[in-house]
Parts: sequence; C-alpha cells; structure tokens
Amino acid sequence: MIIVILAIIIGFLLAERASSNDEGTHAAQETATRTAPTEDLAKDADKATPGTKFSDGKGDPMIFGPGGDTKSGDITVVHRKKENDPFAVGAVDAPVVISEFSDFECPFCSRHANVTEPDILKKYVEKGLVRIEWNDFPVNGPAAVEAAKAGRAAAAQGKFQEFKHELYTASKDISGHPEFGIEDFMKFAEKAGVADLDKFRQQATDDTYTEVIETATSYASQIGITGTPAFVVGDQFVSGAQPLEVFEQVIQEQLGKAANA
Repeated sequence: MIIVILAIIIGFLLAERASSNDEGTHAAQETATRTAPTEDLAKDADKATPGTKFSDGKGDPMIFGPGGDTKSGDITVVHRKKENDPFAVGAVDAPVVISEFSDFECPFCSRHANVTEPDILKKYVEKGLVRIEWNDFPVNGPAAVEAAKAGRAAAAQGKFQEFKHELYTASKDISGHPEFGIEDFMKFAEKAGVADLDKFRQQATDDTYTEVIETATSYASQIGITGTPAFVVGDQFVSGAQPLEVFEQVIQEQLGKAANA
C-alpha cells in the first residue's frame, strides 16, 4: 500500500505539470513515498479541540478556490473556512480541513465518495474534528463540466451535499465515466430535495456557473493539481482514492499538530 503524504507545497514547488492525470498522480505518489508520517504528532490527536460551528449547507454557489493569498507559500491557504460555503461539510472551526479537488465524472472520485468518505464523515466530520471542502476540477470532458454546473445549481438551493450523494450513489456500479446528462441531474436533484426544479434545470443548463467553474479549474491547475481525486489534508497532500487507513493516518497526524499548535 502506498502511503501518499506530501509535506511540501503542491504546485508551488512542482517544476512542471504532468502531461496527463495519470502521470500527475504517479509523480505525486513517487515524491510522497519519500516522506514518512510523524507518529509522535498522531499520539496527541485526541487532544485536539473539536469545532462547534456547523453550517446548514446554504451559502454562495459562486464560491471557489483559496481562503488566502497562494503566493504566501502556505499550502493551508487552500482551505476556505468560510461560513457561507455550500460546498463544505463539517464545522467551520474544525481543527483539520480537507480540501478535495474532484470531478463528478471521475470513477475514482465515486469510489472515494462511496467507500472511504462515509467513514471519514462518521468518525471525524460529525464530531467536529474535520471539515471537508469540495473544489470543482472537472477534467474528464464536457460531461464533467455539465455535472459541475448541476452541482452548483443544487448548491444554490442549499442541497449540494445531497446532490453529490445521489450522483455518486448512482455512479458507484458504473465502470468508467457515467456520462450523466440533464435528465439524470434532474432525478438526482429531486431525490436530493432541491425545491425549485425549474430553476435548477435552468441554472444547470445555461451559463450561470460556466465562468466560475473555469476559474476554479484554472486555480486547481495553477497550484499543481493534475488528477482527481486529490486532497489537501491540513498541510499534507494525499493523491488519489486511497484507502481509509491512509486518510486516518494523515488526519491523526494533523489533529496532533493542531493540538500542539
């Protein structure tokens, strides 16, 4: 099992972007295997103070990208930590933030959402220890962009997490890219509890979110994200749909670091 932990600034210190998603992930994994986890920090994980400021899923569907100036050289600025973030789940003051760069057309993203993320939500997010912030990175063709637009249309009505759940649940048994279309999105939105389905359809099919999705994608590329899914866990980078144990090891270390800050 490859433990992927990258303790350097992703993107800022990469000499060049990989020519494909697979090559980018492979490069990150090769670098990460040279960095060992800090076990001493993990021992203090239970001393971290849980966050208490949970949001209701409502917020600004135009939100994207970093919480601070990426030129600072601080990888943690990718974490927004904003109360009006409809793409986030968990306490805004949680000691550890996971910034996820994902694509609704990505089968590995679907695997993570269906296999690994539920345990992270139960063990850490619901307890106020971890916050997960979604970032659009639709790199798998036009269908991925359309799905990202639908996701933001759901976010506009406070139902992004529910929409995400329905979409990834529908794609978990599909081999390859699901290539969902607007009628699929309408079904997911209805199951997710989106109130105004006519408004959802309009925003999912027009250019309401085209520019912000392009900007979000460009931002991810600029900081060195080359494939999906990709995660910044605190100040560590995790590449790909890694097993739960990998995420737990990094989360425990980051909780310990937060406890000693």
